[in-house]
Amino acid sequence: MNRDNYAVIDKIEGRVAILLVGEAEDEIVLNLDRLPAGVKEGDWFELDGKGGFVEAPEVTKERKKVVRSKLDRLRGS
Repeated sequence: MNRDNYAVIDKIEGRVAILLVGEAEDEIVLNLDRLPAGVKEGDWFELDGKGGFVEAPEVTKERKKVVRSKLDRLRGS
């Protein structure tokens, strides 16, 4: 996966989402109405090249699995 083509919701504050984009994790601040309904922190999106974001549920699932695995190792599980 080329992370430069993806963004993740870092946090949601009120009606604003803060996304981290690419390897450099540049921040984008967006009104939630620019994203699909029901999004939450940790959801991943593919950049469509036109300024839009396309949900990437498989990437979200895989990244959460990686994070969970790392946390389990830290906890000694």
